[in-house]
Amino acid sequence: MDVEATTPLRRRNEDSKDTPSIDNPYQEKISSQMAIYKKLKSLVFLLLSSFLLHEMKVFHNILHSSKVDHLWFRSGMAASVAILAIKSYVELYQGKTKKQKVNYKNFRHETHAIMVLILFASLAFHISLWPVYGGWKTFMVMFAFGFGFLLQFILLTPVWAQNLLAAAAMTFFHTGIHLIKRRY
Repeated sequence: MDVEATTPLRRRNEDSKDTPSIDNPYQEKISSQMAIYKKLKSLVFLLLSSFLLHEMKVFHNILHSSKVDHLWFRSGMAASVAILAIKSYVELYQGKTKKQKVNYKNFRHETHAIMVLILFASLAFHISLWPVYGGWKTFMVMFAFGFGFLLQFILLTPVWAQNLLAAAAMTFFHTGIHLIKRRY
């Protein structure tokens, strides 16, 4: 009988001294060449998505278009700020400062809160951009931003830089939308 096949996935690697105790059974050791390839692939996705978002004038429309529902957009931004706050608390404070292992078992409530906030933010951004782009293009914008830009940015940058740059970007958009709304 194969012991590895009968061990539940979340408890594998607990007994071995060679590998760190990780709750992710899909994590694999990769060579440095493969790591460079993955980083370059992420960079290509990020640049292509940025180009697509620029060509569709997404950032200009968010800041200047009267068709964008800015109330829903600000609600999505508020949910994003809450996601960033929870993420920073878990990764930086609990993970780095208190040296607590960051996994689902230790942060079940925070994980569920982030899932609900992601769902709400996604819905709010869709409602906000729908009048400008319509159905198909709104999904394309959200995919290009979510997968092509945001996920690739997270894969390419360290946690401290993610939190710092995300807070700065959210401040820029919140301030920009607030100033634009004052003019009209």
